[in-house]
Amino acid sequence: MMRILYLHGLESSNVGDKVDFLKSVSDCYAPKIDYTDPNLEKHLMKMVKSFQPDLIIGSSIGGYAGLLLANYYDIKAVVFNPAIHSRSIELELDRLEAKDPKFNFQPLVVLGLEDDVIDPKVSKEIFEDAIFHSDIVEVENMGHRISLNNLVDIYKKYIEK
Repeated sequence: MMRILYLHGLESSNVGDKVDFLKSVSDCYAPKIDYTDPNLEKHLMKMVKSFQPDLIIGSSIGGYAGLLLANYYDIKAVVFNPAIHSRSIELELDRLEAKDPKFNFQPLVVLGLEDDVIDPKVSKEIFEDAIFHSDIVEVENMGHRISLNNLVDIYKKYIEK
C-alpha cells in the first residue's frame, strides 16, 4: 500500500474528508503542523525519515514545504497551489531551501485557476522557468482551498496508476 505524507495548508486542518479519503486508499500520515514553529524543519525532516513516504501531497504552504522535502529526499510530490511566492509567513527551512533541485525531480503541480491567494499565473511562470521539470495541471473552477472532489479527481487521474 502506498505511503502518503499529507501536509495541510496554513489555516487548514489535518482532519476532514480529504484526509479520510487518503487514509481509505493509502497508508496516510497527516500530522498537525505549526508552520510558525522555529523547529519546523527539524520536525518535518524527522517525519519523513520515520514515516518514509512514497509520495508527499501538500496544499499551499504545505505544498511549498512538500516540494522542498520531496526534492531533498527524492520522493514524488503532488502539490496543490503551492505557496512558492506571496506567502503570508516565511518558513525557517534553511537546509531544505539550500538543496539544489535534483535533475530528475518532477513534481505534479496542481493550480486552481480561481485561486485568489497564490496567483496561479505567477506560479506557472515560476515553474516553467525552473531548472527542473514540473507537470502542471490547471483546474478551472478551483480556488485556493481544495475540495474533496478536486483531490479525488487528481488522485484518480495521476496517482492511482
